[in-house]
Amino acid sequence: MTSWGGNRFYAQVKKVQEPVRYFQTTQGGICSNFNRLFLAYLSASRNASSLNVHDTPSCIGENYPLFQSILKENSTIKYLKEIPSNSTGLDDNAIFSGKDLVQSTKFQTLKRMARDLFFYNGDIQEKIMTRIRSAGLERTLFDVGVHIRSGDKITKGEMKKIPMQDYLAALTSFSKRMGKPNLNVFVMTDNLKLFEELKSISPSSWRYVTLQNPSAYTMNGHTQSQFLLLSEKDRLEYFYQFLTELHILQNTPNLVVTYSSNIGRFLYLTSRFTLSSDSIISLDIPEWSLVV
Repeated sequence: MTSWGGNRFYAQVKKVQEPVRYFQTTQGGICSNFNRLFLAYLSASRNASSLNVHDTPSCIGENYPLFQSILKENSTIKYLKEIPSNSTGLDDNAIFSGKDLVQSTKFQTLKRMARDLFFYNGDIQEKIMTRIRSAGLERTLFDVGVHIRSGDKITKGEMKKIPMQDYLAALTSFSKRMGKPNLNVFVMTDNLKLFEELKSISPSSWRYVTLQNPSAYTMNGHTQSQFLLLSEKDRLEYFYQFLTELHILQNTPNLVVTYSSNIGRFLYLTSRFTLSSDSIISLDIPEWSLVV
C-alpha cells in the first residue's frame, strides 16, 4: 500500500500571482484627476474590492503624492509606494467604463461616496481655514458662487469662450429668484481680467470676492504646460488656494459653472447642497455628467 504521508508525494505548486491593477495619477488638471479617481473608486466599490492607487508623479511635483497628501485615510484605497513588476495601470477605457455606474446609481449615493472619498485630512483642512481667515471670509455667506474658466480649455477647443454678459444674466436670474437686489458673489477663476470685466458690468451694489492676486500667471487664463513650468513651491501654493476656492464653492448654495469643465462637474457632485436646476446653472452643457 502506498503511503501519501510526509513530503515525498506532495506536488510543489508554485502560486501564480494575479497581476496588480492600479489607478495612476496624471500631470493633467487637479479636478480631472479627482473625477477619474472617483470613477475608478466607484467601479472598485461595486466589485467590493480595494482600489490600488499610485499617485506620483502629479501636476504639483514629481514626488508629490496628489491624494495621499490631502485625503483622509480610506480603508478601501491601497496606496502603492512603487509599481509592482506584475502590474498594469487602468487605462481610460477601464476608468471611463465607470460612467455607466454613475448613470445607474442614485445621485444621493454618488454624493455620499464622493463625500467619503474626498474628505480632507486635518492638515489640509487647517490650510484651507487659514487661507479663509487670512482673507477675512470666515463669517461670510455667499449667495452665489461662480467658476470662470479660460486659457487652454478654450485654445484647445474643449469649450467655447463664454461672454461675461452670459454670467451676468445667470447672476441676475438668481438675484430675481432670491429677491435679493444686493448679491454677495464669490468667483473662482484662472483669469483676473474676466473677473474685473464681470464686476464692471454688474450692478455696483453687488459684492464680488476672489482669492486670485494679480500676476503674470493669473491674468490670461490657466495653461497646464505653463503651470508645470512654475516652481514646485509656487505650484503647491496655487494648489492650496485651489482647494480653498473649491471649499468655498462647495459651501455656497447657488452656482454658475460650465459642465465642460472638470471643476464644474466636480462641484455638482461634491456640493454640500443638493443642487437642482433652480440652484445651479451651466452656461454650456445643460445636463450634468461626470464624463463629457
